[in-house]
Order: sequence, then C-alpha cells, then structure tokens
Amino acid sequence: MIQRSLSVFLVTLLILVATSAAAQQKTILFDAAHAQTAGNADWTLDEDSCGTAQRFPTPDQSGITSATAETYWNGAHSAMGVDLVKKGFHVESLPVGARISYGDGTNAQDLSHYNIFVMPEPNIALTSTEITAIRNFVQNGGGLFMIADHAGADRNNDGIDAAGVFNALMGSPSIFGITYNDNSTDRTFGWFDDHPDGNFTTDTTSPIIWTGTYGVPSSTRGLGLFGSSSMTLSGAAKGHVWKTTSTHDTSTGVTFATSTYGTGRIAAIADSSVTEDATNGCGHTTYLGYNDLSYDNGLMVANGIAWLANGSGGGDTQPPTVSITAPLNGATVSGTVSVTATASDNVGVTKVEFYLDGVLQSTDTTSPYSWSWDTTSATNASHTLTAKAYDAALNVGTSTAVSVTVNNTGGDVTPPSVSITAPLNGATVSGTVSVTATASDNVGVTKVEFYLDGVLQSTDTTSPYSWSWDTTSTTNASHSLTAKAYDAALNVGTSTAVSVTVNNSVAGTDISGWTITQANATVVYTIPAGTVIPANGYVVIGRDATKAAFQTFWGVTLGSNVVYLTTAGAFPQINGSENYTLKNPSGTVIDGPTISEASGANQDLQRIDPCTAANIASNWRVGVTTLANPGSGAGAGCAKGVVINEFSDAAGTGNFIYEFVELHNDK
Repeated sequence: MIQRSLSVFLVTLLILVATSAAAQQKTILFDAAHAQTAGNADWTLDEDSCGTAQRFPTPDQSGITSATAETYWNGAHSAMGVDLVKKGFHVESLPVGARISYGDGTNAQDLSHYNIFVMPEPNIALTSTEITAIRNFVQNGGGLFMIADHAGADRNNDGIDAAGVFNALMGSPSIFGITYNDNSTDRTFGWFDDHPDGNFTTDTTSPIIWTGTYGVPSSTRGLGLFGSSSMTLSGAAKGHVWKTTSTHDTSTGVTFATSTYGTGRIAAIADSSVTEDATNGCGHTTYLGYNDLSYDNGLMVANGIAWLANGSGGGDTQPPTVSITAPLNGATVSGTVSVTATASDNVGVTKVEFYLDGVLQSTDTTSPYSWSWDTTSATNASHTLTAKAYDAALNVGTSTAVSVTVNNTGGDVTPPSVSITAPLNGATVSGTVSVTATASDNVGVTKVEFYLDGVLQSTDTTSPYSWSWDTTSTTNASHSLTAKAYDAALNVGTSTAVSVTVNNSVAGTDISGWTITQANATVVYTIPAGTVIPANGYVVIGRDATKAAFQTFWGVTLGSNVVYLTTAGAFPQINGSENYTLKNPSGTVIDGPTISEASGANQDLQRIDPCTAANIASNWRVGVTTLANPGSGAGAGCAKGVVINEFSDAAGTGNFIYEFVELHNDK
C-alpha cells in the first residue's frame, strides 16, 4: 500500500511539473515572409520546398532531443531553431504571404501570440501597417531580434537591404536608439570582415557577455563576422560587442546591441553570418555560423534570445476593461431594452459578450457594443447582467454585475415607431444632406439615433429629429440609413432601412492610363483607372507611404482638391539626375521632360508657373527637401491643363518611402 501510494504521488508530481513547464514555454516566430531565400540566402528554419517555409517545421519539434542534429530541419537557420527547441522554446515560421499584425483576432499568427519575433535579414521593405504592428508588439512587452547584413546586401535587387529595412522600421531618429550603417561604400563601418570579434563591453551586467543565461563567451572566439555592417547607438540602446578596431563602450562601431522600447526589448546584430548554418534546402551556398565551434556565435545569440524572453512581455497579457452603461444598477425594466457597454484594451477589443444571469445572450464585435433584450422572455424578478470583453490574445475582462428588476405586468412595454422621411429610398445624394425622421410612442419619445451602415452617427432628443450628413466624408457608393427611437422605459423601435447612393463627382480631368516616365531609371508609372485630377487641384504620387504617414512626414494636410496615390515602392525612385515626362494613353507628350534633379539628389523642385516650359531651369524653384509643399502652392497658370508641378527627394535614412511627384491641373 505504501509503495503504491508513493508511485501515485510521483506520477502526479511529474504531471504537475510537465504542466508547469508547458505553461511557461516561450514562443518564437521567425520571419520567412520577406525574401529570406533571395539570392544565395536561406534564412529559414525549414522548407518543404525552396522558398516556401511552412508555419510548423517538419518533422515536428516534439521529436527533438539533446542528441538531435541541426539537419533535422533543412533551412540555413535550422541550427539556431533546433538549439532553441533544445533550450525549451517553441519555434514557428511566418510563411510567404502571411500577415504581420498586432491585436488582430482574425490572424492566427498575430504577434500578440508570441514572446519573440526574429527577423533574419529581411530583403523586402515593410509596409506602414507592418511597421506599426511590430512597434506596438515591442511597446506592449514583446521581444524583437533584428539580424542584418553588410550595407548593400540587396539580394533581390529591389533597392533596399536588411539594414535599410530595419532603419525604416525604427525611423529617424530611431525609436529604439539603434541605427545601422547602410553605406556600402564605407568599408570601415558599412561592409567589413571581423573574425574573431571579441571586443566586448566592460559592463559586468551585460546579459549577452557577462550574465548571460547560457554562459560567458570567450573574447578569443567572439563573433565570426564575414561581411558585416555596424550600428550607432543613442538613447536606451546599449552595446555589447564592438568592431575590433573600434573603442568599446562607445556609441559607434557596434556589432551586437540591445535596447528597450515601452515594456518590450530589442536585440540587434549586424551580420547574418552569426546565425546561419552550412545546410539548406535550396542548394544555396551558406556557411557555418551559429554552430561554428571557432566562434561563440550561438552562445551570444542564445543569450540574446533568453534576455528577450525574460522581459515583461509574454505576448499581450493585459485583459480589456468593460462596464455596462445601460440599464443602470437597480433599474426596473420592461419591454425591449437596449443593454449597452463600453470596453477598452491596451491593444484592441475583438468582441463583447452579454450575459443574463450568467448565460450568454449576445455577442457584438463592433463599438458601440449593445444587445437588444426582449425582457418579456424573462421572469418578472431580479436579474443580473454582466459583460465580458476579449482581445486578440484571448485575455478576458468581466464587468461589474448590474442588477435590474424585470416588471412586465403593467409597465410600458410598447416600443416607439420611427421612420426616416428624408432622403427617400433609392435617392442619389451629394454634399451636405439633412436626414430627418419622425417618431411616436404611446408615452413619449426620449431620443432618436441615426445610423449609417449600422454605425451610430448622431443623436437628437428634440422633434423634429434630424442629422446633418456631410456625404463627402463617405465613399461614392450605396449606403444604408436607419434610425432608432427610445422611450423612458428603454423600449427601442428601429426604422425600415433607407438605401441611398452617394455621388460626389468632382469636376476635373480624367487621367486614367496616363504615364509618367522617370528618365534616369527608365521607370514608367501608369496612373490607375478612375483617377480624376480636380479642377485647380493636384495628384500627389507617393512612393510607399500611407496618406496619413505622408502628411505627417511633410507636415501638410492634403485638401479635398488633392488625390493621393501610392505605388508600393515602384515610383518615384529618386537617387539623383531624375527628370520626368507626362504622356496621355495614346503616348502623346503632355508635359516634359522636366529639368533634372541634382546627381546627389536631396532636392525639392517646384514649378514656378504651370504656363512655363518644363525643360528650362529658370522656370523651377530648386531647394532643400524641407521646402517641399505637396498638394498646394502652384503658380497662377493660364488654363494649360495638367502639368508636372513638383518632385522631391526625402532626405534622411530610410525616408525614401516619402519621395513624391506632383501633378497640377490649372483648368
């Protein structure tokens, strides 16, 4: 009996230990969606076929033991991945075509589900949406590991290398305090070999060198750098290894750095030689790195991973807050009642659930959160209402309970009636429109709400009920209008929907299919179908920035007479000596060629007057890029029509996404 009891105890203890270990396992996501296999690279954990790293490496990582070889997987980062699994981490890949998001409950690989995001030498520029997601991930406690390469390592020849991608992610000035040297002509700090690089910090608190989880590296082995860049630090950033010929514990010549941002952590190295291995599934030429016994690459990288994992991040762990706003605690209700709640979260609320006496009744995924409760289906008694709010990481917040009394024996249970009287169903509207409604109730109407496509727009508490709708803030398309009327007993009546078509056509010139040719690089941009340049208005063509980011960078607000287009990095590509020619769809030259940008770029060129010839230097105002004025400032003109009015570089590291060409219509 004693022996059996002891056996049961030991088994139970082992289960508890295993469960605890699983609960504490940290998850790492490796980026494989940004040309990690371009050129001779193969910076993936594993690929079932070259260039298509799948989310879960195969065979499954549960089969890895202390004796498993790095060839268990076939990417050139398999040595790193297998070693991290041996150290207790769970690893996944972000495949080509997958999305980088943060707080998006529809994305199975949303960054909120991971502790660490490793980016091995990305060779495609991040979109503004991806940049925002990564920054928010770190700011809210996530760990980011940036792995760059020497300046000029543009493996897919798209005009940007890993150093440039990371600099654009961090911005100027760098929000992480880290800036990569991206000058390929600088063979001292932008492109160099250094092996072994054992120029360590003397700061004995360094988690990479002196207090690392997996040991202290040797300065005689150090890092093995074969074609490396370096970093310049500021703010919260700290150096741990410097180029051998640099002075350690200074701000320049850094090859391994860390930093913090918000509650998250960042690690950065300047050469992918440190993390690669010599085997891959693409037949590419890769080399020993992470597992090269001549250096302590793997040790220092693993120390960096452990430091990132032990930050305040664990993915998003903060639950939303939620409270019921109506009905009030202690209220007596009858008929149909609108139960409403407010919810907020550090990342974002994905849904709110409404409960009656602990039983789920309704789910709303859009603010304002509400549930139309028919109290006649409940007993005349005291009942409890609660709400639960969820975020993308499945954190749950629960409201304080609200107690209400249902009384449908003699109270008002009749909802108001309401109908929209203008505009009429099927109408076409433009400009500012008065939306009106009539409402009546057996006792009295307390308020009328107006909804556009199901979203509350305005509330009116006095008859005649109306809302002044500026249709120019709405897309030219079909839209639905509804109204809701309330009485003092919180009964709700909803109108029949009214369908209207918004058409705010702008007078101007249709330039669909027109082309702009950038002469020095033979880049031809075709203006999208449906593009109309307003009369006395502008079309601004930005390289790769959202409209909001573009306006912020240039310090402007683009007016209603400005059409903003972005080309996903294709146009313009300003590096010096550019000029531009505008043609209609039949190939007839409408304007240009213009004068050329200086060979060193970093200029803004503005047409003094649309009437003047484009190829005469004296007809242009040439200045520094800070003088750029996209979306305004054209000269008086002479009803000439559409001309090339301005083009500008965007000075500063990583700011090329804000380059633009501007057209003006002076008719």
